[in-house]
Amino acid sequence: MNAIRKDLERFYDLLSQLESSSYQGMKLKEYSGKTPLSSRGVYFFREPDEFRLSQTDSLRIVRVGTHALKVNSKTTLWKRLRSHLGTKYGGGNHRGSVFRLHIGAAMIARDGAAVPTWGKGASAPLELRLNKDAQELEAHYERTVSNYIGEMTVLWVNISDDAGPSSSRAYIERNAIALLSNKLSPLDPSSNSWLGRYSPREGVRLSSLWNLNHINEKYDPLFLNEFANIVNSTIA
Repeated sequence: MNAIRKDLERFYDLLSQLESSSYQGMKLKEYSGKTPLSSRGVYFFREPDEFRLSQTDSLRIVRVGTHALKVNSKTTLWKRLRSHLGTKYGGGNHRGSVFRLHIGAAMIARDGAAVPTWGKGASAPLELRLNKDAQELEAHYERTVSNYIGEMTVLWVNISDDAGPSSSRAYIERNAIALLSNKLSPLDPSSNSWLGRYSPREGVRLSSLWNLNHINEKYDPLFLNEFANIVNSTIA
């Protein structure tokens, strides 16, 4: 077993230890503001029917994320997860969630649809606000994205350090993504039916992740030691 494969197996073994804890591995749609999540952390999404190549009974991680990477940010773990899930009425805002943006773009490409306003602007552009048909089309895909993400299961670890780019959360997120992507040659590639294969972003297609940052970087094997301590602390 080469070093990268060994590190990948250790990474998944650590994640599996979280499964025995309460509120771990639930579908995203089953979480709420009343769920006793840590205030800050790193989260790991898995999709139904996306299994690891080496462990066919184990779901693979399809996205890694965190929050509060800007100094003085007040964003919590739940607020970040909620932005991905969307509203309780099934809607959502892909302009506030890159995760939703990527999934919606892949759906639009798969369907051969024309949604020119998708991903355009940090807020709804004028052409969208003045066009009811365009609004309804975006709303349709927002609902579809919410349904899709809501079925994903989530694992998370507690890292309650200060907000900022030098936080342990940023370190764990960056290295976990780099390990999973393996410089765009993942050891656990996506299935042939994975939605991400329709993504207009080559990085999503090649990494088999709904991530773009850090997918072509080299990971630090020592991050797994820190991650092991974090997993143990989260369980405790």
